[in-house]
Amino acid sequence: MQKYLAHLQLQQKRTFRNPGFWVPTILFPMMLYSFFGASLPPAGIYSQMAIASFAIYGVVGIGFYQFGVGVAQTREDPFDSWQRTLPASALSNALAQVSIATILALSAVLLVLLASLLFGKTPLSFAASLNLIAVCALVAIPATLMGIALGYSASAKAAPALANLIFLPLAFLGGLWIPPIQMPEVINNISLFVPTRLMGEFSWSAVAGELPHTNFILGLGAYTLGFALLVVFLVRRDRLKRFG
Repeated sequence: MQKYLAHLQLQQKRTFRNPGFWVPTILFPMMLYSFFGASLPPAGIYSQMAIASFAIYGVVGIGFYQFGVGVAQTREDPFDSWQRTLPASALSNALAQVSIATILALSAVLLVLLASLLFGKTPLSFAASLNLIAVCALVAIPATLMGIALGYSASAKAAPALANLIFLPLAFLGGLWIPPIQMPEVINNISLFVPTRLMGEFSWSAVAGELPHTNFILGLGAYTLGFALLVVFLVRRDRLKRFG
């Protein structure tokens, strides 16, 4: 716990001392929803699902851009090289990064909910909003792990391009821009195996006041475990490559 708290304090300082990087990240989903999501017809449950979709879009974006790109840049920081020589657990650092990402992701979600109250055709009820916030906090874990895995797989120069190359197709395939029922059948069938679609299903179920299908629960759980193991492997490989 002491190592985790130390890493958490470090990640907090690193993140919040650079507002030019994280402020646009949490504002962008709210702007997209205000420009596009709020105008999607018709009013009712489909309008509410658009709120959920852009909330998940914000959570995944935090994982990819705030931490995928951020981790790649941090790895080339001399301070990080010194830190890696310390006898600390890779898991503690990963958990601290997930914690900070959850805070930022929930901030993005709250801004989307605020925009839905101002511009949406059918805002969420208080209970549905709480359900969506809880789901987004849960989804922030695998989303951040995906971003961290990207950050340990790419250089600082390559990470932004790779983040776009991976995140944008995932957002489309996940039904975060276009509802799955409006997708071609082949694309819809493929999207059922994409992590962002599973995250979307969680959020849509939360808005509807239902539990997601068991297959979606198992699928997202498997992705979370898989990315967690991948992050631990990549961190250890990075330390072995750089320090022997």
